[in-house]
Amino acid sequence: MSLILLSIPTWGEVDSNQQEDHYSEGVSEFRNFNFEDALAQFKLAVQDREEQYGKMSKEVANVYSNIGIILKQVGREKEAIDYYSKAEKIYQELGESALPNLATLYINIGFLYIQNGDFNTALTYLENSKSIFEKTEQINSPAYLTLLLNLTTAYTQLRRFNDAFNVASELKAGSDNVYAVLSYYESVGFINLRMDNYSDALKSLFSALEYGKSNLGENFYHQENILTNIGMCYLNSEDYDKAFPYFNKSLKLANEKFGQKNGASPAILVNMGMVYMGKSAKASDISRFLVEKRAMLLKSLDYFQQALIAISPDFNEKDWTKNPDVQNSFSNSQMLEILKRKADALRQLAEVETNSGEKETALKYLKNSLSTYEKAIDVIHLLRNGYLNQDSKLALAENEQATYFETVDVATKLYEKTGERHYLEQAFQVSERGKSATFLSALRDLKAQKFGGIPDSLRNQEETLKSEISAYKAFIFNENNKDKPDSTKLGRWQSKVYELEQNYSDLIHLFEQNYPNYYNLKYSDDVVTVKKLQNYLKHRDALIEYAVNEPENGKPGELITFFVTSQKCEVKRQVLNDNYNKEINAFLGFLRNPDVLNTNRKTYSEYARSAYSLYKLLVEPFAREIQGYRLIFIPDNKLAYLPFDGMISAMPDTTHMDFRKLHYLIKDYPISYSYSATLLYQYFKSDATAPRNLIAFAPDYSKGATVDINAIRDGVRENLSPLPGAKEEVEGITKLISGDVFDNNKATESNFKKDAGNYDILHLAMHTILNDSLPMYSKLVFSPENDSINDGWLNTYEVYNMKLKARLAVLSACNTGSGKLRKGEGVVSLARGFLYAGCPSIVMTLWNVEDVSSAKLMINFYKYLLKGYSKDEALRKAKLDHLANADPLKAHPYYWLGYVLIGDQTPLFSTKVPYFIGLIIVLLFVVIGERFWVERRRKRRMKR
Repeated sequence: MSLILLSIPTWGEVDSNQQEDHYSEGVSEFRNFNFEDALAQFKLAVQDREEQYGKMSKEVANVYSNIGIILKQVGREKEAIDYYSKAEKIYQELGESALPNLATLYINIGFLYIQNGDFNTALTYLENSKSIFEKTEQINSPAYLTLLLNLTTAYTQLRRFNDAFNVASELKAGSDNVYAVLSYYESVGFINLRMDNYSDALKSLFSALEYGKSNLGENFYHQENILTNIGMCYLNSEDYDKAFPYFNKSLKLANEKFGQKNGASPAILVNMGMVYMGKSAKASDISRFLVEKRAMLLKSLDYFQQALIAISPDFNEKDWTKNPDVQNSFSNSQMLEILKRKADALRQLAEVETNSGEKETALKYLKNSLSTYEKAIDVIHLLRNGYLNQDSKLALAENEQATYFETVDVATKLYEKTGERHYLEQAFQVSERGKSATFLSALRDLKAQKFGGIPDSLRNQEETLKSEISAYKAFIFNENNKDKPDSTKLGRWQSKVYELEQNYSDLIHLFEQNYPNYYNLKYSDDVVTVKKLQNYLKHRDALIEYAVNEPENGKPGELITFFVTSQKCEVKRQVLNDNYNKEINAFLGFLRNPDVLNTNRKTYSEYARSAYSLYKLLVEPFAREIQGYRLIFIPDNKLAYLPFDGMISAMPDTTHMDFRKLHYLIKDYPISYSYSATLLYQYFKSDATAPRNLIAFAPDYSKGATVDINAIRDGVRENLSPLPGAKEEVEGITKLISGDVFDNNKATESNFKKDAGNYDILHLAMHTILNDSLPMYSKLVFSPENDSINDGWLNTYEVYNMKLKARLAVLSACNTGSGKLRKGEGVVSLARGFLYAGCPSIVMTLWNVEDVSSAKLMINFYKYLLKGYSKDEALRKAKLDHLANADPLKAHPYYWLGYVLIGDQTPLFSTKVPYFIGLIIVLLFVVIGERFWVERRRKRRMKR
């Protein structure tokens, strides 16, 4: 994709003084694209200017800014940020007089983050730049035009199309400026291209082309970008013959202007390769078809290799079996795109050779495809580590989920073809690297702080900054959802968030520079290996992990399932058709529907069919091997919403309804879940010891506590209904296990925040309010209180900022395990916050649980925990008790199936069974010994 991007060197005025020779040379070398020479000259110029103007002068900051631009050009992004930060500090210190320079600097920093795909962070800098331009009334400057172009790009890539069009309209307002008008046409074309409005995009882009030629002549400014975007419109419309000439002309222009290795050529070359990948072979004869298809794929491969050469300063290998060092490129985001396309071309070539009977050649292509995909995944890791914004990390995981799947797919194919176990192990590790990577990255950061040698004072400073950022973001969130938001407040708070985030970024940078152990731990990409996982799993544990490529638009998908026990590791591949999504929707639709009274034989039959169908797909392939095992499921995509215990292993007689007689999976197996095997192996363990046993909360809603959920449900206000079963629940639990109950007006957010960190078990029986669009603002609703800090709503982001020592958190509230599904990351739920805060084991709910049934189920759960059962087995037995004692209505899965366990399953309490077994063994030895002694005496007497 061709982007509309610019950075702005800050030349300033060149003094005729002899000391400016280094600076003048630097400018000259920069303009001739001799970046290394320019860099050397500018570094000497810093010393010159420090002597002449002082270390904290605008002139020195300008050089720092230019050094940052050069370092970005040559792929040294971390160093570029360092120099930008030096410039920023000086401009900020100088105040009003340096505001225009600061605004330009923010454009360049925003440009850096756009090129890396971190559009949210880019937007922070660009919007700050816009505020400064407006404040200084310099919106007619050339720099402001560049800012608008970059803002358009950031908004468009974030799919905020209305904002993008609004910014583009400002370009049109500058109709007396030729470049502004040209940029308007180009921007509107780019926005429509991203919206898939190709006819509108072409109209604007051709207007830009004609306007540019008429007013600026041949080979005008940005012509190569316009040509590329025209080509993209035709490429996306599958009009390949029209696309190629525009890419070809664009490439020639880019090479003429910038040389063979430049920022524009790699994207153009990739698009040219995509033209050949998209073209269909026309021969009707199969052998001729394969020959034509092979030729086109080889041509595309050649273009992708050229793109790798263009984007890598020290790589010139035309041999497609070679790949560059991914640490050294002009743009990580472009490098990722090229590697993915190359790997896909190699994979398709392997299929062609397989169909042609050339097995050895196919194997060669497949192996190279795998190594190229592995390189792509390394780049994803680099990008993730470079992103400051959490939303950008989540978007990256979502966009690149297919890359992880394709890599797993190729590795498993190689395992099937060769029987070499290392391909199976490689496939499993790639699957793990793609599971909840953003969440795992955050946990690695926590671990790095703990074991990286960072002093407590700095760690406390980091926690304070995170809390402040969260608080101000909450102010902004709440204000934006008022009927008439106060723009003055919003502006003040947004400036404060920016300041705090800058301080946080500086602090993390300090950690990375001064504490190498922290850096190494944080940026590692290690995941659990098959061997380590097998050593971790108990003798009767079976872990089943899924990788899913969902079917869509009539195209079949694929399911790859890993089965791991302490003794074996297997993989199975299955094709998914359209029924896959239908079965999941039918299964979940039935379970989540609270209208239980209207269940009839038809809906009962549909549930049974979908539950059995999903069992056959997801579990039955390993049915013989899991007998007598406990099951640990690692779901993927929509599977994360499913309670596997509700699947049935035999189709019942559906001529009459009886939920008690269905052969649920829970009848045969204890079941638990994890976001990934790595999280289970490395992080779902608790080293902390809480001084107190159990704390339980049951707020009182009987007085009609009014909750404003304006931000969540389109302005509606709700009265929370009372939960009579909640009090019964906590009272029943604390009769079994000694603990502290906070009910009625004591069940406040303040008390929870103050005391929760001191307890081994947390039990929360209360209402939940979900926010699917902004999961960090989903909340648990405590009793109202008169507190200026706590409002009675515990938001997910607040849980993330807590430090808990509990070995178990029971979130006995509606939908605590539900939330927005982020592809590649899983369900972003309230429960995640508790895992992050330190709880290795969570009992959570997947839908609106029924109050009275939940109370009985939870009390029985604790009864079995006390008897020494593992958490998954205790929950299983509680569910089976419910089924055994329920009437036909209450046996409906809606009443008991919604509770699931995620994380560590180990028992909380010791059982006396081992002692009884030991005593029996001792008694047996005594009896056997006594019999032996009696028999011996008898034989002696007989001898006499």
